[in-house]
Amino acid sequence: MYYSSRNQLFNDNELNTKDFIQALGDKLGVSRKEASHLLEECTGAIRECLSEDKKITIMHLGSFQVKTSASRSAYLPALDKKALVPPRRSIQFNPAESLRDKLKNTPER
Repeated sequence: MYYSSRNQLFNDNELNTKDFIQALGDKLGVSRKEASHLLEECTGAIRECLSEDKKITIMHLGSFQVKTSASRSAYLPALDKKALVPPRRSIQFNPAESLRDKLKNTPER
């Protein structure tokens, strides 16, 4: 459950998508359907940029970028031999300094 007031904390440690959309709609003063559409468009734009290997920086949140790991050799105990593991792509998130400071100064629950 959430509280719409900015000064109150969320009731639970987890917030599912439905609750997040409701909180977003309350904060923006729009319907749940409009908030859901806004979230879909935002995440879609982020996915599209990342699929094109672009770095995305969102102020006060952080940056997202695609990193490619190098290929490496790994030992396969079932086959008792080494195999080449191909390179893989993963998403890296670096939080903004303001977000890190806020989390550092927030007491643990």
